[in-house]
Amino acid sequence: MSIPVTNGTYVAVLIDEQKETKAVEELTEAIAFKPELQMLHLRAAFYESMSDYDLVLRDCEATLCLDPNHKETLELYNRTLKESAVFYT
Repeated sequence: MSIPVTNGTYVAVLIDEQKETKAVEELTEAIAFKPELQMLHLRAAFYESMSDYDLVLRDCEATLCLDPNHKETLELYNRTLKESAVFYT
């Protein structure tokens, strides 16, 4: 039985233990139930730490659909575009 993702302590533990895959699974379940800006952004950040640039961009785009001016997501999106350009060339 998993602890709800809205429990910040649980997500923090996953971050501290570097369990990105488990954190992404938990966030995906929560997003499927109710897509929220912060969860999409957080999952994008986990994807970034896993160097999965396509999924970072996908989640950033979804987040920006909810709030086109979300500063942290815009920064993550632009940073990822630069990183992916280097990575894929």
